[in-house]
Amino acid sequence: MAFRDLREYLAAASDLGELKVIEGADWNLEIGCITELGAEKFGPILLFDSIKGYPRGFRVVSNFLASPRRFALSMGLPPEMPRLEMLRAWKDKTRALKPVAPREVSSGPIMENILTGNDADPEKFPAPKWHQNDGGRYIGTADMVITKDPDSDWVNVGTYRACIQSGRRLSLWILEDRDGRHIAAKYWARGKACPALVVLGCEPATWMASPVKVEPGVSELDYAGALRGEPVEVIKSELTGLPIPAHAEIVVEGEIPPLDQDSAAEGPFGEWPGYYAHTGDECVVRIKRIMYRNDPILLGNPPLLPITQRYGVPIFVVRVWEHLENTGIPGIRGVWSHCNNLLVAVSLRQQFAGHATQALIAAAGLQYGPGMDNYFVAVDEDIDPSDLNQVLWAMCTRVDPLHQVQILNSWTSGLDPRVSPERRRRGELTMGRMLIDACKPFTWRDQYPRSNRFDDAFREATWKKWQEFLSGNDR
Repeated sequence: MAFRDLREYLAAASDLGELKVIEGADWNLEIGCITELGAEKFGPILLFDSIKGYPRGFRVVSNFLASPRRFALSMGLPPEMPRLEMLRAWKDKTRALKPVAPREVSSGPIMENILTGNDADPEKFPAPKWHQNDGGRYIGTADMVITKDPDSDWVNVGTYRACIQSGRRLSLWILEDRDGRHIAAKYWARGKACPALVVLGCEPATWMASPVKVEPGVSELDYAGALRGEPVEVIKSELTGLPIPAHAEIVVEGEIPPLDQDSAAEGPFGEWPGYYAHTGDECVVRIKRIMYRNDPILLGNPPLLPITQRYGVPIFVVRVWEHLENTGIPGIRGVWSHCNNLLVAVSLRQQFAGHATQALIAAAGLQYGPGMDNYFVAVDEDIDPSDLNQVLWAMCTRVDPLHQVQILNSWTSGLDPRVSPERRRRGELTMGRMLIDACKPFTWRDQYPRSNRFDDAFREATWKKWQEFLSGNDR
């Protein structure tokens, strides 16, 4: 059963021992640093209250999905399921999903407080300054920006970083290839501002639909309903005509004017590769109204160093897994990514010479994410691709760098810090991709020295007997 709102999810996480309340932290850098330290220690969800300069009850939550148990909880999966099996279950679930349209209701908790005019000030909420050199207070790191195509009934939802600007405005950095930008551009071409909602807190299954790429013309709200197993309840706004999630925490309503009418200096901001990226004039939301619940919770998901896992399991890599299966490559046992998709590991049971290379080339040829996935490793079926230590062990003991490493030239992201300023000016956004065959050589794999690791059956039986003495941090 789906969680009705973020509060129900946090209560369930607390019951699992996955929530910590922190009182008295400062929105200026301290919340961001505590979030970073907690994520690096694979700690619990952090719920900040009594934030410096703000009344009690105006709260911020972070690290809300950053463990497999919390991801499973949010998606209705068994929390104790092994990580790779959890990703397999997610893959199978999303493959079978059918869109579920939102259900329109007349009212909801989001209408408990309404601010208009000069009172519609986003600084009413304790938006953190997440990193030391950020260009402002980023209120939208786990937001949902809702727009509607002017030529159809298609409602689009995307996650774009949102920064508080002067004059009751939020700046948005929306890349030119994103659907939200295409929709806004249609309004701009007609000399009009684009109506927009910015949702700043909702339960995880609803939010997870926002950064996921769905089929063209399908609304992410329909996809959220599929993930939830029941419709998202929405209120049709009389101000913008857009659907307001009825159980959201905070919703900003307004319009995005053409860039030549209004824009704001945006950035820098510490992005997901672990470096600062992008500054420039970007579009803004002119705020007309803010709605929020009593004791509102601002949902935060700031980019951290990619050594942490923001979603508990690497949900976007399932596209690689599906691609390998759909292209007919046999023997795929599992796929995982590390460092926020920068390294992809494919586990397979070798069936012929060149099998691992075939899988690596197919995986590297799929554009599935932000474009900086430059390292692809194939491992044998005895290696758990979700365990980076096992992957590194295979790389260090089964790879002859002279014969089992290949380099391809391919695309990369504009956020890639390795692209030189000169190449960036030329628009040359390319980078090498390394294919590493960390499998035992096929022709003499049966003669490869045996490892001194216990077999899975004995390990599992021993774990069941002695796990109370062995349990550690849940990664």
